[in-house]
Amino acid sequence: MGKTIKPADLEQAIQQELTTYHRSLLARVNAAGEEAVKALVKKTKATAPRKSGAFRRAITYKVDENPATGDKRFTWGAKAPQHRLTHLLVHGHAKTDGGRVAGDPFLENALNEVLPAYEQAVEEAVKDDQ
Repeated sequence: MGKTIKPADLEQAIQQELTTYHRSLLARVNAAGEEAVKALVKKTKATAPRKSGAFRRAITYKVDENPATGDKRFTWGAKAPQHRLTHLLVHGHAKTDGGRVAGDPFLENALNEVLPAYEQAVEEAVKDDQ
């Protein structure tokens, strides 16, 4: 059988259970996010344009954590000074002698492969009743 809770302590007991559930869910979602961003970095490094290799080596991710809530935000990007190339590589750019260089959809293609697995992992984390 379960614990007996007095009516006066019910609010506190519910709050404790919700806090425990929130922390557990947040940990599972954060783990899924980290796994997804690592897969995205690996996939984009493998498929990024390879003229010199400097851009590929600059691809990374960073983690921003809110210490008050424990929430983590994972951001894909490239380290300086190659970070400026991302937009030009993805969307294309004008040539100095006229004309245009076509964009390379390497980032979009990688996102299309990684996002479904991430969404599935988050759905499983929410449905999991641990």
